[in-house]
Amino acid sequence: MTSEALITQENIEAILKGITIPSPPQVIADLQMEMAMPSPDLNEMADMISKDPGLAGGVLKTLNSPFYGNRDIGSISKAVMMLGMNTIANIVNTLYLRDSMSQQDDIADDVYKAMTRFWDSATDVARACELIAQRLRYNHPDMAYMLGLFHNAGIPLLMQRFPDYPQVIAESYLLEEHRIVDCENKHYMCNHAVVSFYAARSWKLPPLLCKVIAEHHSAVDIFTEKDRTDPDEKYLLAILKMGEHLAGLPKAIGNNDEDLEWQQIEDVVLEYLGLSSVDYDDLVAYASDNGIGGQTYFM
Repeated sequence: MTSEALITQENIEAILKGITIPSPPQVIADLQMEMAMPSPDLNEMADMISKDPGLAGGVLKTLNSPFYGNRDIGSISKAVMMLGMNTIANIVNTLYLRDSMSQQDDIADDVYKAMTRFWDSATDVARACELIAQRLRYNHPDMAYMLGLFHNAGIPLLMQRFPDYPQVIAESYLLEEHRIVDCENKHYMCNHAVVSFYAARSWKLPPLLCKVIAEHHSAVDIFTEKDRTDPDEKYLLAILKMGEHLAGLPKAIGNNDEDLEWQQIEDVVLEYLGLSSVDYDDLVAYASDNGIGGQTYFM
């Protein structure tokens, strides 16, 4: 059963009429175009970012944070050369996505604060996915990062659309016998996985990532049934669900100490990824050493 199966296109369009899904700024498109070149010019990328002082400052602040080892990087050119274009592009996407979904003039203070805390947790999930992908030697850890960042992008958009949304999403994380999106479907005839899909598509993420985002709360069906799911989609979904768990997302969003979804799929996901319980414990410790896990953003 997919997240779209319980709702109609008419319902989706009605919800989206009340939501402004931001488009990526020109610098994102320019960076993507440069990265797609056979021989990307790192100096050109650095110049694109440096032309926006606010963006450049945000990138350097992020790179000099504890997560990146409290580096002392003073220029975008040095940052690009040291960390590579994929890491810098991920940071740029993170900064712009957060800002574009949090700058509407009519956002209530409590909603704005909730959205800010949400993006902190979303960034942790993205970083967790990237770390997991790196440890698994997955060829595209940058894709894993973008998946973690965008997979719940519909949540802050729905917060703006529905005043009671934070309560509904918290309620959904307490249900044991239903998918998280089923609770949202009941209240709104739409859900954050669907809205996140449209946000990801608006930012021109690869179709594979958009598909995983749309289906990320159908994980129990996908991993417990011998279905037709594409192996690449399944692998990325496994990384995402582990990343959510390591980042403590149910606690952050639903104030639930138990990750009910992970409890249902943990064994089969670890088996699918070829990880033993010892390997998994090492991943948990590695994530913790990098400051991921245990946060309580919504408290």
